[in-house]
Amino acid sequence: MRVLAFAYACEPQEGSEPGAGWAFSRMLASRAEVWVVTRANNREAIEAGLASAPERERMHFVYVDLPRWARFWKRGRVGIQPYYLLWQLAALREARRLHHRRAFDLVFHVTLANAWLGSFAGSIRAPFVYGPVGGTMGMPLRMAPVVGLKGVVYETVRAGVVVAARYLNPVARSAWRRAAVVLVQSSETGRWLPRRHRHKVRIFPNVALVEGVVPPAPRRVEARTALFAGNLIPLKGVALAIDALTYLPGWTLVLCGDGRDAARLRRRAYRRGVLERVSFLGRVPRAEVIERMHRADVFVFPSLRDSAGWAAAEAAGCGLPVVCLDRGGPPSIAGRGVPVTTAEATAREIARRVAAASGTSAHPVFPLDLDQRARVIWKVIDDAIPRSAAANQASGRTTAAGGAAAAHGVATS
Repeated sequence: MRVLAFAYACEPQEGSEPGAGWAFSRMLASRAEVWVVTRANNREAIEAGLASAPERERMHFVYVDLPRWARFWKRGRVGIQPYYLLWQLAALREARRLHHRRAFDLVFHVTLANAWLGSFAGSIRAPFVYGPVGGTMGMPLRMAPVVGLKGVVYETVRAGVVVAARYLNPVARSAWRRAAVVLVQSSETGRWLPRRHRHKVRIFPNVALVEGVVPPAPRRVEARTALFAGNLIPLKGVALAIDALTYLPGWTLVLCGDGRDAARLRRRAYRRGVLERVSFLGRVPRAEVIERMHRADVFVFPSLRDSAGWAAAEAAGCGLPVVCLDRGGPPSIAGRGVPVTTAEATAREIARRVAAASGTSAHPVFPLDLDQRARVIWKVIDDAIPRSAAANQASGRTTAAGGAAAAHGVATS
C-alpha cells in the first residue's frame, strides 16, 4: 500500500503532538510505503531520526511551509490555529501533486490532533482516516478557582469557539463527512461529534512509545516525591497538585516545565504554606524527565482537559503510578482517575490517591509499545477500509498515474 499522511507536528525524541506525528509515520510504514507531508522546520530532527528507524526505507518526507512573510500568524497559542489552516492549504497543493504521481491507497491525517479545526486531507480522492483527534473538552466551571481569572477568561472564549466550530466550520464538517473512520483520543470526543458521524468513531489515543524512550532499568524510588511534567498553563491543573500537597506532610512536589502560569503557581504555593516543598525546575530535557520518572514515587497529572496525556503514558511506561483526573485521555492510559467535584475536595482526593500509590508500581492500561500500537492501528484500518476496497478505488488511478509518471519521467523518491 501507499499511504499519504498529513503531520504538521512531527519530530523524533519528542512527546505530545510532535511525538505522535513521528510515531504514526513509523507505525504506518510498518506495512506500507508512506509519504509524510510536514513542516520544513521539522526536517533536521526527522533526518537525524531516520538513521535509526527500522522503517526508514519506506518513509518519505515532504517538507512544506508558508513564505516567511506569512509566519507572523504563528505566534502564541491563538496564532498557531490560523497559521495551521493556511499551512494545510499549502500542504494540500503538494499532496495533490504527489497523489497524481503516486495514486495513494489511503490518506491519513495525524497532526494537529484537533477535531474542531478540521483537515483538508479528505479532499484527496482516496479512503481517508481522520485522527486521532481531540481538543473538544471544556473546563468544568467548578474548577474556576484552580485556573485563575485569566484562565477562566481564556477557557470561556475557547469553549465558545469550539461550540461555534462544531456547527459552522466547513473544514471540520467536511473532514468528518469524508472520513471512512474517525479516530478519537477519548470517549468525550466521540460523543462531541455530530450523531450521524459517530458510527465511524474508534477510540485510539495517539500515544506510542518508541524504543529508548522508557529505559528498561528498574526504578530507584525516592520516597515521598511527587512529579509533574508539562507546560505550566492553567488547563494542566497544577494548582490542584499544589493544593494536594497541603494534605501530604513530608512530601515534595517536583515540577518539570515552564509557562505563563508559573508565577501564579508560586504565589499559590506560598499562600498554601508549601512553597519550600515545591521545586520549580523550569524546562527540562526530555531524557532528564524520563530519568526523574524512574526516581519519583508518584506521577501527578491533574490536567483538566488533556485529550491524550503523553507524560502520563511515559510515566506509566516507566512503572510509575499515575494520579490523574477522571477526564479526557489520561485515565484511559493510566487507570481510574479522581472524580472532579469542588476544587478543595478534588485536591484532598488527589492527596489520598498519592499517599495510597506511594511505594507501588503501575502499568499502562493498554500496551504502549510502538510495534504493538502499529498492529492495533492496522487492524482498525483493515476493519474500517478493507484492502480490496482501497485497491479497487486506487486501481484506476494507479494506471493513469503510472502512465503520467512514465510520460514525464517521474522518479520514485
